[in-house]
Amino acid sequence: MSTPRYKLKNLWLQAGECYYAYAVHLHRAEVLDLVGEWHDSLAVLENNFEFARRAGAKKETADSEVKRIRLLRYMGKPLDFLKPLNKAMAVYKKLGDECGVNQVTNEIGLSYRFSGNNQKAEECFCRLIDQAEKSGDNKHLMSGLGNLSQIHMLNGGYDQAMESLNRCMEISRRENDNTFLTILLGSMGNAYFYMDKLELALDHYQKQLQLAYKFGDLANISVAVGNIGNIHNRHGDFDRALECYREKLGISQKMGYKTGIQQAFGNMGLALTELGSLAEAQECFERQLSVSREANDPEGIEGACSGLGELFTQLADYTRAEEYFKLAVAVDIEHGLQNELAMNYLGLAEIYLNKGDAGLAQKTAGLALEAAHQAGDEESAAKATRLQKQLVKAKKK
Repeated sequence: MSTPRYKLKNLWLQAGECYYAYAVHLHRAEVLDLVGEWHDSLAVLENNFEFARRAGAKKETADSEVKRIRLLRYMGKPLDFLKPLNKAMAVYKKLGDECGVNQVTNEIGLSYRFSGNNQKAEECFCRLIDQAEKSGDNKHLMSGLGNLSQIHMLNGGYDQAMESLNRCMEISRRENDNTFLTILLGSMGNAYFYMDKLELALDHYQKQLQLAYKFGDLANISVAVGNIGNIHNRHGDFDRALECYREKLGISQKMGYKTGIQQAFGNMGLALTELGSLAEAQECFERQLSVSREANDPEGIEGACSGLGELFTQLADYTRAEEYFKLAVAVDIEHGLQNELAMNYLGLAEIYLNKGDAGLAQKTAGLALEAAHQAGDEESAAKATRLQKQLVKAKKK
């Protein structure tokens, strides 16, 4: 048997008498990831990790571990990723691998982000931006800016989010990075959506969908289809929105994309509630809650509880509605979800009003107003103010 031409420095790793085309398989895993074959990609990465570990190749072991963790996170595995990520960080720092350090910093930030610790996530992304700027690592500079924009949006800072995203867009076009551009178009669409600039949002979502189809990027097809459904939902076209959400669900289930699955169920629940199909809506919210709890996804848990609170309010089952709104409020407070906190307090205030407890309704409306002001949510603030005035008038009578 002839010895492979390339060894550790190029394609091959050697462990004892065995050779393994590590770099080829790593590229294969990346292609499988892109087309949405996440389970197959994960299997390749696990093989890479095991062989690299046996070969004593520390950088390659760390590379496979970090990529493997990224997939596990998107597949909703409720694991503690910080220990292996910190181990990989130590390897990259010892080797002086700045790109590796940046990649791990990004993944640590995402681990905090998806566990609901947005303050820690923001610290990581700001550190990543600083590191990437100093080292000229534009790929991870875009990642840091893009992920920081998501934190700004959660906090209601849409102008700050757009500042980060516009900077990302400049770098992405200059680097001709179509993979990142696809993600970026969706993020910019989200910022416009939350600012109620729906035509601009739709334009960005459609461009995202076109690019995703062009490159066979199944994950971003799922994201774009769901986002377009949100536009239909906002316009009151709930049947078309539901079609989009069902398509998103099918794609996400094929990939095992837990975040996409819980989002699809939640949005289907909202559309079905508007269409009056309350039994089916309840089933969707309950499935969203189950998937989100399995994946330890705070935003999914909050969305499902809020949806069930609204649904049981419509059914005049105020006991169950109060139960779910209180669960949603607890998640909002624990994870700093200020925008949702105001809306969930409003939901509770309306329940207390319907139950005839004006004092508790007044107190809860005040909490809603405070949360809305902190989040810069003018719409919720206006609703809370109207409710307070309504309660004052009723008290005077």
